[in-house]
Amino acid sequence: MNQLRTEKTQQEEEKQTEETPKKGLLIRFTEMAGLGDKAEVAQFMPFVFFLSFLTLVYIYNSHQAIKVVRQIDELNKEIKEYRAEYISVKSDFMYKSKQSQVAKRLEGTGLKELTQPPVKLTYDPDKDLK
Repeated sequence: MNQLRTEKTQQEEEKQTEETPKKGLLIRFTEMAGLGDKAEVAQFMPFVFFLSFLTLVYIYNSHQAIKVVRQIDELNKEIKEYRAEYISVKSDFMYKSKQSQVAKRLEGTGLKELTQPPVKLTYDPDKDLK
C-alpha cells in the first residue's frame, strides 16, 4: 500500500514538473527574491555587469601582485648570490695583490723586488737650453 502511495506521489510530481515551463536560473532567482518582473530585473543589469567587471579587475590585480612578489623574491635571491660572489672575488683579489704574493708569482720571470728606494727624475728646461 505504501508503495502505491509513493508511486502516485511520484507520478503527480512528474506531471507538475512537466506542466510548469522551464525557467532560467536568473528568472527563478528573481522570483524567489521577490524582485518582480523582467523589466525590473533589466533595470539592475548594468549594475550587475559593473560588479562583475570589478570582480574581474580585482582577481587580475591580485594575480599580478602575486606575480610581482615572486619576481621580487627571485631578484633578492640573485642579489644575495651576486653579493657572495663579489665578496669572494674581492677577497681573492686582495690576497693575490699582496706584495709577497706578487713577488712569488714574478720569481720565474726574472723580475725582482726593489731593495733600494725609487729615484725621482727631474727635468729642468732652463738647464737644457744652455
